[in-house]
Amino acid sequence: MCLYARDLSTSEGQQIQRILRSSKSRIKIRRGQVILASNQGYKVPAIAELVHYSPHHVRVIIKDFNQRGLKALEPKPRPGRPPEFTEDDKAIIAETAKCPPDLLDCPFKRWSLEKLREYLVQEKIVPTISIETLRTILREKKVKLRRTKTWKECNDPNLKSKKN
Repeated sequence: MCLYARDLSTSEGQQIQRILRSSKSRIKIRRGQVILASNQGYKVPAIAELVHYSPHHVRVIIKDFNQRGLKALEPKPRPGRPPEFTEDDKAIIAETAKCPPDLLDCPFKRWSLEKLREYLVQEKIVPTISIETLRTILREKKVKLRRTKTWKECNDPNLKSKKN
């Protein structure tokens, strides 16, 4: 059984020709080539060799075109990886970072990313979190962890003469 694209209307043929000439999307161009080649009578294996796709992928494109028309030339949206932390989780992380550590019974005065991460995992606020993800969440929530700046002043009365 041979699979072919349905007959193109003149407007569909013109749109595919326009896509082949002026589109910057390789996906649209190759899919348009598949549809035109199928419409001209080429069989699936020949089309696959022509556009360097697998025969299965060529069949999928042709079937999709027969069902959806020119919308089949557009790439379908891909959902991607689901977010690991909800907005509520991010808000809790930000509030924890804003709170001084000594109020949470931690033996230090300021948060660092490493210490905050350890606290969040230890208190089971989150099961696990990387330093970079924590940094991204804090930046998104506009929370800044500042490093403590310290300096020492010299009490030596001969300091100026020693420096020169």
